[in-house]
Amino acid sequence: MTAAAPYVPLITVEDLEVVFQAGALSVKAVRGVSFTIGKSEILALVGESGSGKSSTGLAMLGLHPPAKVEVSGAIHIRCKDGSDLDVVSASERRLRRLRGNDVAMIFQEPMSSLNPVHRIGDQIAEVLRLHRSMPRSKAWTRALELLTELGVASPEKCLASYPHQLSGGMRQRVMIAMALGGEPALLIADEPTTALDVTIQAQIVDLLKALQQQNHMAMLFVSHDLGLVSQVASRVLVMYAGEIVEAGPLPDVFRRPRMPYTRALMRSRAGLGAARRKIEPIPGNVPNLVHLPKGCAFHPRCPYSLPGLCDVVPPMLEVAAEGWSVRCHRWREVEAAEA
Repeated sequence: MTAAAPYVPLITVEDLEVVFQAGALSVKAVRGVSFTIGKSEILALVGESGSGKSSTGLAMLGLHPPAKVEVSGAIHIRCKDGSDLDVVSASERRLRRLRGNDVAMIFQEPMSSLNPVHRIGDQIAEVLRLHRSMPRSKAWTRALELLTELGVASPEKCLASYPHQLSGGMRQRVMIAMALGGEPALLIADEPTTALDVTIQAQIVDLLKALQQQNHMAMLFVSHDLGLVSQVASRVLVMYAGEIVEAGPLPDVFRRPRMPYTRALMRSRAGLGAARRKIEPIPGNVPNLVHLPKGCAFHPRCPYSLPGLCDVVPPMLEVAAEGWSVRCHRWREVEAAEA
């Protein structure tokens, strides 16, 4: 029997905090987040809007404007040249070499990320010229090959088009082509199927999975759609109010979540076929990050909240099983009650 390959972290995030400065106010969007992503691993990051998912992804590329956002902690990336880089302390010049070459990102809305006054071919070719040092003609040829590999029916026409002339699914494929042009070791997919219909969503997810396996990339798949996440990742991080509240193997966490917030997320999604059930919305609202509740941030919405404990003492991220952590004072009682 062949022994399992050792787990080798490609990126290690340690005690990450992201604080937005808005005048006299400080808004802590990410609070003490730590995780790793291994080589060729797909890690999912899930949670409601405003939970800190996108802020985490942007911090991993050093994309927060330093004049308005304070990022602390450490984000260590093992670069393709063998060096170890801490994104938090790296210079902007060094980060420019990292972006696209070692780590690339697919943003939520491609229409706002693509330049409206340049042809698609020029925009893809620019990435290839910058990160692969290709001459213009070779970069254009490689851009054509990338679009062909991504299943674009008329790649020549696409290259000659402007972003507004393409459909949402086609623009997303262009964003993927730009992200893959530098052959990154890690791809951050931030809500890559937002505003696409379910058929195109499935195509994009299948495409990302195939490309990840083909290129042996690691991937951080950021989404609020638990159905899509369940088709992609092997591990999952659940975020709420800027913190990781549950982390573990995706099949286990989704089948038997231990944190009340994860349970609520699972019950709020629609089922299909034999699994069809009534959707149970999560009561209340995502907390205001300027005025977070005392104790557990989820306690005002939690049916298991215990006065004098959950509304007073902030819970720590506790090991519940091997490779499985939960941020909840009462996860043992909750698990026993739901068994």
